[in-house]
Amino acid sequence: MSVMQSGDEEEWDDEDWEDDSDSSFISDMSVASKMKLAGAGSLVLVILIFAMVSQNFGFYYGAGGLTVLIDVNEGKDPGDRTLNANIWATSPAFGMLAKEGSYTITFNSANQASGNFDLSAEGRASISVDYESFFVTNGVYTMKVEVGSQTSSNSVTIDRFADSVSGSVSNFDGDYPLDKDSPVIINMQFAAVNSESYINPWVSGTVKVYHYETAFNDNQGESYWDDDSERGNTADNWNLVDTIQLDVNSDSGSYSYSSGGTTDFYAVEIPPYNLNLIIDVDKFYDGEGSGDYTLVFDFSNDFGEDISSKDGRSSWKWFHLCETKDNGECKNNE
Repeated sequence: MSVMQSGDEEEWDDEDWEDDSDSSFISDMSVASKMKLAGAGSLVLVILIFAMVSQNFGFYYGAGGLTVLIDVNEGKDPGDRTLNANIWATSPAFGMLAKEGSYTITFNSANQASGNFDLSAEGRASISVDYESFFVTNGVYTMKVEVGSQTSSNSVTIDRFADSVSGSVSNFDGDYPLDKDSPVIINMQFAAVNSESYINPWVSGTVKVYHYETAFNDNQGESYWDDDSERGNTADNWNLVDTIQLDVNSDSGSYSYSSGGTTDFYAVEIPPYNLNLIIDVDKFYDGEGSGDYTLVFDFSNDFGEDISSKDGRSSWKWFHLCETKDNGECKNNE
């Protein structure tokens, strides 16, 4: 006689055993264990939030992106004495855009200037810093800006320091003398040993006008007019007839004669943007009269750490002034 079962037995697979085991494990945990588990979960959540904040994804004031661009013409325009830069910042993904930031200007990795700036609601800002606040000498300057944890930098070469000056006598070619009633036009060209182009500096100094008594020597070239040995070699053997005070402001300025009177430089508005020193011969000619003349420059830079005296000469070094005849020759050469 067979025994009948009331129903078919259910078969349990491995997954059912695992689910039952997990639920049984949680059910069997004590309250203290459950609290520890919840605490651990909270700690993990805090760590995640902190990581998000550190990566600019948190609920805080900062910036998601940041860019600084220095003016493309910076350091190139004569007369420009301010470093100008524009700033663009974007909001962090889950934060709010900061309202301000900071900047530093470095030269050879050393900080030269620093400050703060305000950001607009659109994340825009501009910075203008006078060269006098940070300029050391010619070279590369880097501006670094910071908003929140974001930074951006941009660099530019600024050459405003002059090592020497040459005064080209543009209306004298050695073939004929300059008439005493005509001005002497000096094209001033400042230069620096570490720059390939002329400099537009801010300098103060003098130009001394010396006279050496001699008749005009025609049919002579550059080597003759550049030779001091033909005229006593040193300034001790020359006659000082005027000392002109110079005040050069890059692409402008003025000069004053010792006898009185101040004149503005004439700016040459084409590259390399030189200044013309137009000398009034009447200021000194009556003192010594006809002869060879030379100009000796002495100046110091208004910007930078090096305030030592620099020098220069007219180019060619010598030129001749006299009262000329209709044919351009000196009357006193007869």
